[in-house]
Amino acid sequence: MTTRGVVIFDIDGTLTRTNGVDEECYAQAVHDVLGVSGISTDWGSYRYSTDNGILHEIIETQCKRAPTGRDFRTVRSRFIELVSIRSRNDNVGWEEVAGAREVLLELPSLGWTIAVATGGWGPSALRKLECANISIPIGAFACADHAFARLDIIRWALRGAVGGTKSSTIPVVYVGDGVWDLHAAREGGYGFVGIGHGERASLLVAAGSQLVMSDYLDRSRFEHALISACSQSQRR
Repeated sequence: MTTRGVVIFDIDGTLTRTNGVDEECYAQAVHDVLGVSGISTDWGSYRYSTDNGILHEIIETQCKRAPTGRDFRTVRSRFIELVSIRSRNDNVGWEEVAGAREVLLELPSLGWTIAVATGGWGPSALRKLECANISIPIGAFACADHAFARLDIIRWALRGAVGGTKSSTIPVVYVGDGVWDLHAAREGGYGFVGIGHGERASLLVAAGSQLVMSDYLDRSRFEHALISACSQSQRR
């Protein structure tokens, strides 16, 4: 079957309701390892909205020095540990975004190729999906362990999804919940569908997103949004 396009999903706030868990565990890991308290968990306020990019900026601005490889390894390790502990001890905050599991299963049968690109570190991202009982194609999964900037992570996932096919010939849509997701999609020349409700949805609309849904329960409407977003996907 010829693919209708590649749909690349973010994770936190897009497939899973784990934004709160992510923010709390990240802030705690930074405090435990670096002794820095009160970091901003508005990931859009950082130059790079990825776990590595955020940490790099925190160390430069709060610790007043250049980050080291050990900084990244130890904060990453502590964050993954905190996510694991939290997932074992707390059932709240690990839910799927309504309909996410079903839409991931259904889209390939409709001709869409699925990939996942998250700004988070791999083991913690996969743990969140596991807790939400969401399965993804691991060969088309990319995270902060693959690249520093979100757009590069998206491109990594795209390469995994299309294999030897020239990605420049295929419409690509990125699905995310943050304004930084929208900016990355625009920078890459990809279509975009926003996922969010309340303030997060309002921020996406204010940033120029024309397609915003609160969840995936109306799968027909979501596919129509993907088709519309494909027209935004430029030749790359």
